[in-house]
Amino acid sequence: MSESLQDRLRRLGVVKGARHLKPVAPRPPAPAPPPDEPDEPVPLERLLAGGQVEATAVGACYVLDKVYPLAYRHGREPLAALLAHAPAAAVPYGQDARLAALDFRDLVFLDTETTGLAGAGTLAFMVGAAFFERTPAGEAFIVRQYFLRDHGDEAAMLRLLADLLAQKAGLVTFNGRAFDLPLLDNRYLLNRMLGPVWDLPHIDLLHPARRLWRARLGSCALGALEQNLLEVRRTQEDVPGWLIPSLYQDYLRSGDARELARVFYHNRIDMLSMVTLATRVWRFFEGGDAEAHPADWYSLGKWQTDLNTPEAAEISLRRALAGEDLPLGLYHETLQRLGLLLKRSNRRVEALPLWQQWAATSYDSVEPHVELAKYYEWHAQDVETAILWTRRALSLVESWSPSQARLAQDELSHRLGRLLGKRG
Repeated sequence: MSESLQDRLRRLGVVKGARHLKPVAPRPPAPAPPPDEPDEPVPLERLLAGGQVEATAVGACYVLDKVYPLAYRHGREPLAALLAHAPAAAVPYGQDARLAALDFRDLVFLDTETTGLAGAGTLAFMVGAAFFERTPAGEAFIVRQYFLRDHGDEAAMLRLLADLLAQKAGLVTFNGRAFDLPLLDNRYLLNRMLGPVWDLPHIDLLHPARRLWRARLGSCALGALEQNLLEVRRTQEDVPGWLIPSLYQDYLRSGDARELARVFYHNRIDMLSMVTLATRVWRFFEGGDAEAHPADWYSLGKWQTDLNTPEAAEISLRRALAGEDLPLGLYHETLQRLGLLLKRSNRRVEALPLWQQWAATSYDSVEPHVELAKYYEWHAQDVETAILWTRRALSLVESWSPSQARLAQDELSHRLGRLLGKRG
């Protein structure tokens, strides 16, 4: 009798199910990993090459210098570009008249990193002071950063800063008038020292930046200007400003300075960006920036109009109109401002094409129509053309909502009635 398949499998040792299988010998347990040993704190002196602790009669403070050659480009500009300009050019734009006698080599760029935003307990744990200076290798830009290893270093830091400012003749900041200078002055007072910061002529770059670029860029925070104007790109070394106070508190608790390297980088880039920003601002002050956007020319012309410098304002506003990328709203505002400037100087004939272009492209203002009606009625003695522009204004108002149109209709109807009466 032939052998069945089941018998053949059994003879070969193949069985059904797992109950006849021999258990596998257990493997010895893997050795447990050694417990993680905590990282040793990295002290500041080991982390940042070139820094040193400087002693004074009131204590010691950590100081780090970084030297940049003048050819170094930060964003779109070499640092040397600023030295082609004179601080005096800012005086007609409301800056301190003492700047007229100075050079940018006489000024210190100042920026602080603080333990908070406001309040009597807020202190500057880092003060950056940057300046042009001659070195053995030639002229350079030095970024000096004073740092508090703990709060007890503050008096020494303030003394060292005062010694530096005594060698210079003025300050450059970004929003320093509202923040950095009041804070430092208060810390000098609390340490029973005479604070020098309010005694020096001071350029706060935030004010001209807002006047020149807010119409086009909106935000004029330094970070926004870096991205949208200065072509500065920060690396991953940077840290957002809101995080900086907590990083300093962590350092005070742990003594580990690794994260503070990012704060030193942030502060250093702020000061370099102020140099690049000042170069752009001073190009406007000294005749204009050939690469400026038409909206920036409008902003400069508006500022010059407010400063009652009509000749300069006219040049800027005409440059704005010559550009190709001026937004429609700013285009109308430029026509309005330049037309008013010409009208005030009794140059109404030159203003006529401006008012005509404004009237032809605007659907929410009858002001250019009224200006044209006034001109033709009172100066050209052309009542028919004055009636034409008044009727065009009335037809425009008819497309407005009743609440918008009511006052304009009353005034225009009164004007039209008077002109029709003149026509007889």
